[in-house]
Amino acid sequence: MNLSSMDFTVLNITETRLSAKWDLSIRIPGDLSGYYICLQGDVQTSLLYKNVTLATSSPQKYYNLQPGWPQLLMVSALVSDEDISGSIGKNIVEDIKNQKEVQFESRFSLTDCREETIGVINYACREVTLRFEPGSEMKAKVFGKHPKCKRFFLDHQ
Repeated sequence: MNLSSMDFTVLNITETRLSAKWDLSIRIPGDLSGYYICLQGDVQTSLLYKNVTLATSSPQKYYNLQPGWPQLLMVSALVSDEDISGSIGKNIVEDIKNQKEVQFESRFSLTDCREETIGVINYACREVTLRFEPGSEMKAKVFGKHPKCKRFFLDHQ
């Protein structure tokens, strides 16, 4: 499982705060669709910076995954300046202004179709570097390798 793409678009920026739109595409391998991951269900994602959760999307429905075929799920979320403020916001703004890139992690959960489970499968994706377009502090895309995502277990699983 990996992230096919991640885009981060800054909507508003000050010295210590920013608001942004975050879009990602998750590649679901064909061997997971239908047995582990339901063909219809919910996907929910979280955006993290240095192990701090900045935002979690609302659960978003997906439909008609095809068993045996790799597919993409697309998820979007808005990150408000209340989510990214204070020292975290200042660090992200400094990364954007000084390095023209920022590193984020993602986590997501998908509806689990196996019997006797808690109903979701959780995945954590390695840190990804998002580089801003030349001359811009507004739009960033994945730079380098697309991160792999591995299943992880919460304490209550």
